[in-house]
Amino acid sequence: MKNNFLEKYINTMDYDNLRRLMKKIIIYLLIIFLLVVNLPTTYASEEGMNNFNHLITITTKENYLSINEEFTILGDSNESYDSFSVWIQTGAYDIDLLINSNIPDSKVENGNIHIFNISSFGLLKEDTIEVILTYKLGKDIDFSKTVLRNTTSVSVKFNGNEIFTSTNLAKDANFQLKLYEPTEPTLDWYITVLIVLLLVIVILLTLYTLRKPKKVKIKEPAGVSEELLNTKKNLLMTLLKDIEKQHRSKQISDETYNKLKEKYKQEQ
Repeated sequence: MKNNFLEKYINTMDYDNLRRLMKKIIIYLLIIFLLVVNLPTTYASEEGMNNFNHLITITTKENYLSINEEFTILGDSNESYDSFSVWIQTGAYDIDLLINSNIPDSKVENGNIHIFNISSFGLLKEDTIEVILTYKLGKDIDFSKTVLRNTTSVSVKFNGNEIFTSTNLAKDANFQLKLYEPTEPTLDWYITVLIVLLLVIVILLTLYTLRKPKKVKIKEPAGVSEELLNTKKNLLMTLLKDIEKQHRSKQISDETYNKLKEKYKQEQ
């Protein structure tokens, strides 16, 4: 029934009205097509603009890296533009942009390219634009950057130390920086360890040298009779007395006397 109604409606229309309707439909389709095609390439409208003195400052915080980028933009025509694009590596968050101290109206992302709406600023390409871009990255990662415009100079500082500089970078040039290098023991560290080991060895040798030898008491074998022990003891006592007599008569020296006396006492 719907088809019959449509056929009746078309039959009642004249061909002039039909042609006008078809033209409107085609125009609307063309407008939609142009909008869809141009949306991902909005940043291409920034051709003819150059970066000057791009300074990137990276600072280590407790749980993240703080990135601050400052640079100047200057174009070579009096055309106005509605958007401004920057390239930011994957994983960035808390992204903020200031253009001449103004906050953009909105932002869209196309991969690593962030496109900011600045249509309300009324800027021309020939105007000098001061840009400040800030964002955060996860800690202990490599830093990466792609420049979207011809850039006269780039400088990167990490925790106050300049780690990268380059001049006359062409559009779409990319560079990556390792922020953290594996630490290796230095020669001073090896020398310190060696000195400590030598000191320990010297101390151990000194203690071993000064240590007095323990006196070993000779134990009698098990099963020896009491009579034998008494006989041995009497003999030793006789020997000690004899040694003492010889010592008194100066027949043996003090040193010999002391050694023999100590030896026989241990055997008692």
